[in-house]
Amino acid sequence: MYERFAIPYSFKPQLSLAEALVSILGAFLRIVLGSILFGFSGAYTIVAWNSIRNLFWRVLAVLCLVLVFVISFTFLMLAISALVRMLWPKRKRSAS
Repeated sequence: MYERFAIPYSFKPQLSLAEALVSILGAFLRIVLGSILFGFSGAYTIVAWNSIRNLFWRVLAVLCLVLVFVISFTFLMLAISALVRMLWPKRKRSAS
């Protein structure tokens, strides 16, 4: 009657200690740095909105700031992913 869905995960189920630590570091950096970027972006967008009196320039400035946020957030996430790949422990191949 009911169908059971698979549990989604983006990591392999049996991580080594080093792989788990790198995964935790990547997730921590994504959360903390993404939140800081979002906070600064929101604060400066509100400052720009309140300091510009003309409605046309106000909307244009906010749209530009939102675009800058989206681009910088994308590059931040890509940089963190590259850092995680760089720090990911390499498996030694057995000579068999």
